[in-house]
Amino acid sequence: MEFGVFIRGAVTYEKMLEFSLGVEELDYYGVFLNDHVNGFADGGKEPYLEAWTAITGLGMQTSKIKVGHITLFNSIRNPAYLAKSATALDIMTNGRFELILGAGWAEQEYLGYDFMEKGSGMPSAAQRVTRLKESVQIIRGMFDNPVFSFEGKYWKLKEAINIPRPVTDHLKISVGARQSRMIKIAAKYADGINSSGNLANIERILGIYHPAIEKLGKTVDDVFIHGFAPSVWLFDTREDYDVYLQKQKAAGKDAKAIAENDFVGTPEVLIEKWRKAMDLGMTMSVINVRPYNDISSNIEMLAKFKDQVASQL
Repeated sequence: MEFGVFIRGAVTYEKMLEFSLGVEELDYYGVFLNDHVNGFADGGKEPYLEAWTAITGLGMQTSKIKVGHITLFNSIRNPAYLAKSATALDIMTNGRFELILGAGWAEQEYLGYDFMEKGSGMPSAAQRVTRLKESVQIIRGMFDNPVFSFEGKYWKLKEAINIPRPVTDHLKISVGARQSRMIKIAAKYADGINSSGNLANIERILGIYHPAIEKLGKTVDDVFIHGFAPSVWLFDTREDYDVYLQKQKAAGKDAKAIAENDFVGTPEVLIEKWRKAMDLGMTMSVINVRPYNDISSNIEMLAKFKDQVASQL
């Protein structure tokens, strides 16, 4: 089981770089940044560094770890142009770029930035999913062919050129999916799926995904199944863990469900939970480990997680 690290909490580029170099020294899988153009605190006015540019910079200033987005906001970029950008980053990082694509869900960003143009607002869920399906087909075609044409509902490519070629023989495309249609699109068109959330959500998503890939003649060995758990809580003792659960209960949350499904607990509890995720086919998850106060203590928690949990998986 591999683990990547979610680095949005570092806020500034300088801190993201410090964090990423610490993650690289600990030999984690990679660093990932969500692809929103504004944040959600303070009415969206919190500092939010643009994700493609930031990840490109981090790819240039690291040397071993993967770099990527969790997930790329499909509506922001023309898919053919995204394929060119991804190819460039694959070349520049010598094969360390990880492409994970999502449909995009934040209405405020659609409205604020007019992504669909002419004040069209946010497309319906059905339209966003169809656009993503076409995007995956286009990106795959651009990765696999120096010249590629495509005709769909939203895009029509006439001999789009992707030269130079990626350095990665088969540059993977994963899809972040939660609902049935997206999950089945990931199974058919993509190389992998991001099944984000807790164990219950992972089990629900993969309960749809596994039959879908089997119907297509694929097995778990043919795909890349990964997750996103940005707030993993690691407690030294059972007493500390119980205190946390009591606080959740006092806040009106379902402490029993948290204990059963969320990635929180002592090392022994977390090992058991991650083994359940692995039994469902997961081979990588993007995480961050709490509690921490700053970059230094965050790296210390990641080191503790690696020693006490990840090394046992």
